[in-house]
Amino acid sequence: MDIKKKIGNSNTLNFFSQEMIVTKKSLNENQLKYTYQKQLISDLDHKHKEWSKFVDN
Repeated sequence: MDIKKKIGNSNTLNFFSQEMIVTKKSLNENQLKYTYQKQLISDLDHKHKEWSKFVDN
């Protein structure tokens, strides 16, 4: 509960703080993984559309 007091009394709120359990590095790594997964899904969707053209013929 000490953390809530610190946040409540703070004049400026920072997104990153020493009290955070998730580190900035971890957030960045997760963002990179998410971006990579989105790209893989997009590529797979594109490939399925291409494959469907051959199946219809």
